[in-house]
Amino acid sequence: MGHRISAALRWRLRAVRARRAAARRDPHAVALEMVRQVERRERPLPTRLVRRVFTAHGRALTAASAPESIASLIPEMLSEPAGRQHVRAAVAADAVVLAKFGVRGGIKLRAAYAGADLTVAVDGSGDLARLERILHSHRVVGAVDPTLIPPLVSSGSLPGGACYVVERWVHGRSVTTGSRLTEAAPEVLRRLRAVHLGHGVEQLPLGAWWDEMRQEWWEETVRAELVPPHVVDAVGALVGHDDRTVATSWCHGDLVASNVIDTDAGHVLIDWERAGVAPVMLDAARLHLFSGDPERTLADIRRQWSWETGPTEVDLTHQLALAHAYQLSAYPLRRAGLATHARAAVYERQARRQVARLAQVLDLPV
Repeated sequence: MGHRISAALRWRLRAVRARRAAARRDPHAVALEMVRQVERRERPLPTRLVRRVFTAHGRALTAASAPESIASLIPEMLSEPAGRQHVRAAVAADAVVLAKFGVRGGIKLRAAYAGADLTVAVDGSGDLARLERILHSHRVVGAVDPTLIPPLVSSGSLPGGACYVVERWVHGRSVTTGSRLTEAAPEVLRRLRAVHLGHGVEQLPLGAWWDEMRQEWWEETVRAELVPPHVVDAVGALVGHDDRTVATSWCHGDLVASNVIDTDAGHVLIDWERAGVAPVMLDAARLHLFSGDPERTLADIRRQWSWETGPTEVDLTHQLALAHAYQLSAYPLRRAGLATHARAAVYERQARRQVARLAQVLDLPV
């Protein structure tokens, strides 16, 4: 038995290495092959026996016969014709878009089927924890506000380890810009608060959230001289109260503009792969960070998420400030991980913007 398990582990390791090598050689071909495999496993999805031409432009692949409605899936930055290539595959999807960042051991993507009104999200790393977070989000959010999350059709995994989710297509467009995220924020905050109340809100000791490891990370961020000393002092005063608590509930985990879809019936949140029980102000901090009008969004957060705090609970303004500081504490690790990545400069600007948002919450100069 031990020999068989060892062989299985060796096979999986070889498969992961093969996916990584193939992805480096031709990520478009790998993505289309994964979509082809999902199509043959899921009956709701169309299939093709004959290869057809896909136009590759940046991270996006579109079929020659794709309808205009598929444009809602294609990021606007990728629609320029420069640098286009052609790839052939027996895939029925109208469009396939790869994620900005690669995942462990494979490619992450989303494919869309206009005629069938379906989308497929594939995680090539085979991270089953991500899949379970998405599926649990459907159970939690679906019980309170089923129109806030795309309807779930099915889920599964491929022989090579990739896992996937099939959902109903959400007819709309990503808000994409900070100004549109600002407009969406009040509704998103109100509906997420209803999810919190439906799932249940519990208090987490501050020391269990901002633990010794998080403090070490924060100190590394401080040593990087990213945060001004007076802001560092203010955060230090907040994290020193281990006897205090913060509010936790089910959170989305990645409230960026591209994950908020504007539809005729309201906003829908997609990509719940980072969801879970966490301090609720982490979601609010993401909205505040990416808002085109942070002052307005800060006011919306204070208005939409106002509740009477208990005698041991950190006040709401300071919970939001701690959420910004918590996210900033990952700065050294993220910077190191993106050292050779094309988006390193983007993250650097994002981190400095978050310092400004943290100072704004605390009413301090930057």
